[in-house]
Amino acid sequence: MIRLGLDIGGTKIAALALNGQQRPLAQVAYPTQAATPQAFQQTLSAALSDLLQQAGITTADVTAVGVGIPGQVNQQTGRIYQAVNLNLDDYPFRAVLQEQFDCPVYLENDVAAAALGAYCYLQQSAPKLAHIAYLGIGTGIAAGLIINGRIHRGARGMAGEIGHVIVEPDGAACKCGARGCLETIVAGPAIARQAAQFLSGATAEELYVAARQLPAAQALVERVSAHLAQAIHWLMMAYDVEKIVLGGGVSHTGAPFLDPILAALARLSTASPLAQTMLAADNVVLLPPTYNPGLWGAAYLAEFAD
Repeated sequence: MIRLGLDIGGTKIAALALNGQQRPLAQVAYPTQAATPQAFQQTLSAALSDLLQQAGITTADVTAVGVGIPGQVNQQTGRIYQAVNLNLDDYPFRAVLQEQFDCPVYLENDVAAAALGAYCYLQQSAPKLAHIAYLGIGTGIAAGLIINGRIHRGARGMAGEIGHVIVEPDGAACKCGARGCLETIVAGPAIARQAAQFLSGATAEELYVAARQLPAAQALVERVSAHLAQAIHWLMMAYDVEKIVLGGGVSHTGAPFLDPILAALARLSTASPLAQTMLAADNVVLLPPTYNPGLWGAAYLAEFAD
């Protein structure tokens, strides 16, 4: 039994092959070419061909393919809608893959797939875990939810879109059309935009390094951390999960990223015994930067299919 996982993003397509013992046979990553659906499909085909070659397998060996992709996913038809960073809308993704693979193809929103990957990672040490929220902080920000061991999508597949909760009504314009969404403050590009006022050209990760010595950088880190702590608070109170798992490119800074968030959570909970219980530091988990939850979650989709 060989399964493939695909983590598809606006900048790269990552692909993983697992054997029947859930051990990796090969893993590849290709820069995404998404000027047209045809260019995207060529990149996808190249990544898959390379993966199969490196794994020493053929398409006939593959028993399931799982895909995490941004945008709205229709589980019944296998079509993708409004994947704006990929220039794909009403795209027959499952049908495209089944032209190459004669096996089930499972599609999931990328953050939901990452939540599944985070869940499976935590289950290695906590097999009775049943409820988590994964908060991915990267180019955007969104949450994926695992409730009772299953992906929770909501009525329209939009559960967890916390990045578009308005936190500053007069704030920066968001690509969703609103102003002051959480994403305009804490996502990677938003952090870099705010940092540019005093640290030209800095990435989000570089900001956290600079915060050790630069007061303006420290103030921005505290602002971002306070909003992320508030988002964690919302998720914990709304869904009563056991763990909030943090991942995504911005989180790869490690302790300089996590510690200010935990400090902000501690401040939030000082006046509330309920919040102290819900927001305990050990309820917040930072994934290691070497673990790609979206890729592993995609590979696990067949096991958790509805």
